[in-house]
Amino acid sequence: MKRAVATLFLFCSVICYGQQTSIKYELNGRTSNQKLAVEKPYNSINPFIKYIGEWGLKNEDWTQNWGGETETIKIPGHHTVSSQINTVNSLLSIVDGPEPNGHIFWSYNPNTKEVFHSSSFGTIRSGQGQGTVNENGDLRLKVSFEGEPEGTYRIYTYTWISSDEYALKSIQFDATNKPTGLFYEGNFVRIKSKTNDDIRQEILDHGAEIRKAFADGNIEKIKQLHHPKVEKALGFNDIQKGRETVIKSIEGTLENYHLEFIQNNVESILIEGNMAIEQTRFSIKGTSKKGGDPFIFSGRTMVTYIRDAKSPTGWVTIREIIQPESN
Repeated sequence: MKRAVATLFLFCSVICYGQQTSIKYELNGRTSNQKLAVEKPYNSINPFIKYIGEWGLKNEDWTQNWGGETETIKIPGHHTVSSQINTVNSLLSIVDGPEPNGHIFWSYNPNTKEVFHSSSFGTIRSGQGQGTVNENGDLRLKVSFEGEPEGTYRIYTYTWISSDEYALKSIQFDATNKPTGLFYEGNFVRIKSKTNDDIRQEILDHGAEIRKAFADGNIEKIKQLHHPKVEKALGFNDIQKGRETVIKSIEGTLENYHLEFIQNNVESILIEGNMAIEQTRFSIKGTSKKGGDPFIFSGRTMVTYIRDAKSPTGWVTIREIIQPESN
């Protein structure tokens, strides 16, 4: 009985929805961790300085035409991190979220005033091109892509709406320099950095949501909040590996018991980049659906969460250890 309740609790911990993002790389034998904040630029003469930071798609709106009718769709979880690398004439943007993910690299030639573009998305969409950037940071680029008809190219424009928003548009042209009608566009807004207090509150709020999922027997919600490669240690010799194994155990318990959290005292929360670790003392009251006296299971749990755009809260459990209370 205790093992079953411990299994259930492993999924009930709290996680945070917030993000501190960095780009890490090796530089002449030493590690550099560049925190992305436009308020503290690495060098004010970088022509791409306004793009440094963390970005999301405004209202998740994306307008496109890939042949046929023009449509506006929602793209949830689109996320871009842009950073100067090790020269003042560079910008590397990492794009993640819905597939295909990829990256874009811009370099600036201060002598010719040209911008050079190199990008790669998915397994085949590679782009090369060049263009210009003005004093406001607006860009115009001519880029050719693998996988698009020979002789075609795209004109990209990046136009600043405000210091925290820019508009991106891509228009395809054929070999005779005529528009083909294919295009896509969207506006991007800066994601403001959150304080640890903000993230801690999100962790606490999330705790209420996941505990409700257990009380309601919502297996699908519980599954969404766990990484496919999650591992749970219920005891010294009792380890469950993989989301399917964990969920199967939870389903068996919830079929037979109703669970109620009667104690949930968070002792500490450590937030580091895209990871959060929570330590909590808990007590769960279990009541058999077949009748009989209820029981109380108490202990301490330590849960590790990582950021995941596919999760309804933005985070998933990837590791957890349960320490049952001992008298």
